[in-house]
Amino acid sequence: MKTHFLRPREVPELQIWAEVIIFTALALGLPILFNAEDPFWTEGGFSWPVLGPLLVALRYGFSKGFISILCLLIGQLLLLKVTILSTQSGFNINAMIGYIIVIMIAGEFRDVWERTNQKQSIELEYVTDRLETFTRQYHLISSSHDKIEQMLAGHTLSLRESLQAVRTSIGHLKERRLDSAAQKIIDLFVEYGMLEKAALYKVENDTILEPSLASIGQMGTPEANDPLVIAMFEEKELVSVKDEKASSGLSKYHIAIPLIDVNNTIYGAILVEKIQFFALKNTTLTLLAVMAGHIGDLLRHEITNPVMNKEESPYFISQVKRANKEAKRYNIPSQLLKIKAMSISDKSTQLMGYLNEARRGLDIYLYDNENQVLLLLMPLADELEKAGFIARMNTWCKERTGNTLAELDIVIEQQVSLPVSPDDIKRMVSLS
Repeated sequence: MKTHFLRPREVPELQIWAEVIIFTALALGLPILFNAEDPFWTEGGFSWPVLGPLLVALRYGFSKGFISILCLLIGQLLLLKVTILSTQSGFNINAMIGYIIVIMIAGEFRDVWERTNQKQSIELEYVTDRLETFTRQYHLISSSHDKIEQMLAGHTLSLRESLQAVRTSIGHLKERRLDSAAQKIIDLFVEYGMLEKAALYKVENDTILEPSLASIGQMGTPEANDPLVIAMFEEKELVSVKDEKASSGLSKYHIAIPLIDVNNTIYGAILVEKIQFFALKNTTLTLLAVMAGHIGDLLRHEITNPVMNKEESPYFISQVKRANKEAKRYNIPSQLLKIKAMSISDKSTQLMGYLNEARRGLDIYLYDNENQVLLLLMPLADELEKAGFIARMNTWCKERTGNTLAELDIVIEQQVSLPVSPDDIKRMVSLS
């Protein structure tokens, strides 16, 4: 509850002057009324009339207190002059000068206190405002963090998992066409990219065709002249609002994702108008770009069998090119191994058969059964995983055949960590 008595700054100016006049008038009139013989209290040891200006000075500061004491002294002098007061009343000028000084000190003390109080009030108001802002932002971040935890609690944002999902969902469709696979594709991107508003369009000759094949949320008409769309066709890769190459103008999209194969042919494009704010980060963008590339390859090639024969070597080469491109562009490690049985025997055949059966989920094999040559592409595998695989292969050989790889004359002719020069791929991917 606000009161003017406790908050002098809020008292209207008119009321202040009214109080100054009233206190001064009371200080002048009451002594005459109750002590007419000595109205200035010169005989009593303390001049009680000065109490009025003192209260004014303590309440309203130096200027109002000084005016009040001057008005009191001038009023007393005028009363003496017109002989309203008794003749024996004296006017002690030294005492009055002292009282003026006291009033001035009290008024100045009040002004200093008021300035200090006002400064502290402003600082308190600023700190309170900052605290409220911080509290709101804290609760916003906290709720967003809780939402992220809830969304990701049962879903790990794994590149390996997403690529496995791409192969499972797209590779096993009866008709591997963009229009028949569109809903599957957009569902995958919504799940792994946390898209909220996006659409998949068919692309022919670097031109987006309407209408959309699949969408989530209400999407408008695609804009061919949008800077993000132009940058996507120029760069032949995923472009987001974070990229400098897309900063030439204001875009209505957050991300433009081309479904592109290893030969840079674009079959479709996903235009994203809205994505959850915490998902627009490099790891998510890399995941979406790699997923789009693998979908582009799956749309181009009919073969999806991860263990291929000699006739399917062109597709194996395209997969190596894809892994090489991802290793160069996104620093995603991949390994290429060539395993060869120098002396063909029942035990070597048994081991090679077991290696094909024990294939890891994303690994792609090219196997020549006659010559017992196995080319092994290990996407998303680093040097440590490659060394672990070779160690396990030695263990399998010992357990299955009772001999080591060296005893069976099975050698690892090459171990290559991608990326490599594109010219070297055909030379390395050879069954001879």
